[in-house]
Amino acid sequence: MKRRSVLYFIAVAIFFTAAVLILFRWNDRQVLKVDFHDVSPENNVATELQGKEQPVLRIAIGAMISPRLTLRYYEDLLNVVTGKLGMKPVFIQRKTYAEVNQLLQDRQVDIAFVCSGPYVRGKQDFSMELLAVPVVNGQTVYYSYLIVHKASPLKNLNGLRGKKFAFTDPDSNTGKLVPTYMLAKRGERPESFFRETFFTYSHDNSIQAVAEKLADGAAVDSLIWDYFDKNDPRYTSQTRILEKSPPYGIPPIVVNPSLDPALKQRLREIFLRLHEDQATAVLLKQMNIERFETGDDGAYDSIRELEKWIGKNISGKQ
Repeated sequence: MKRRSVLYFIAVAIFFTAAVLILFRWNDRQVLKVDFHDVSPENNVATELQGKEQPVLRIAIGAMISPRLTLRYYEDLLNVVTGKLGMKPVFIQRKTYAEVNQLLQDRQVDIAFVCSGPYVRGKQDFSMELLAVPVVNGQTVYYSYLIVHKASPLKNLNGLRGKKFAFTDPDSNTGKLVPTYMLAKRGERPESFFRETFFTYSHDNSIQAVAEKLADGAAVDSLIWDYFDKNDPRYTSQTRILEKSPPYGIPPIVVNPSLDPALKQRLREIFLRLHEDQATAVLLKQMNIERFETGDDGAYDSIRELEKWIGKNISGKQ
């Protein structure tokens, strides 16, 4: 009887230990299931500002990185910018790039950080206007990295046929358009080439998906992969770059063309001179940014060509 009781308690202990391990493992994967119902703090800020005279600058940030990291990445910089303006920042996040574009088109935000693909569409839809672009490693370009797990035997994109693939956002240049174009040049479409695809809605989530073998491959923004590989490589160290795309115009800072011209000009001046302040220069360096430039719409023509080619050669055949 005593021996049976001991065995019973051992069995119970094993059960609870396993349950705890499973629980921790489950929680560790929740990054890929972000709750986007509580990522827009504008309502709380608006309430705090009621009755105050300080003007507000409404800032939208595309989900190039997940909400849990976006504010940490941008908040200090934007506090500097709005401080120079004498305004209060209101940060607004949305799940998709298309939603951020809509906010800007509807004048629900004043300024936005967007991906290059959404900029091209916003320029076409409502004359979205370039305000400034970051300079990274002396350049205003970035790339799409096709990544796989570091232990993967695959040598190129062809090896991903019949595999599970993670896209970032339906409107992402590096995370959707570029890999779609790479397949289109082979006469393929994602739905016929891959066994399964899904959207992660941020590049860090895509990196983690590959690192944890939730996907066999993914296409991600080189700026994001390089940033995390330098500053927090726990997931990038578990991946490797399979292919690198040609360069494309870097994700810009944009405004609605109807924004007050004086505010628009002041914002541009502030961004272009941020690197001149020593403390802010340190902050920019932490973000892998050297400075900001005015930018050139022509830098995004290669993205327009990709969309045009896919539309002509693939979309019409579906």
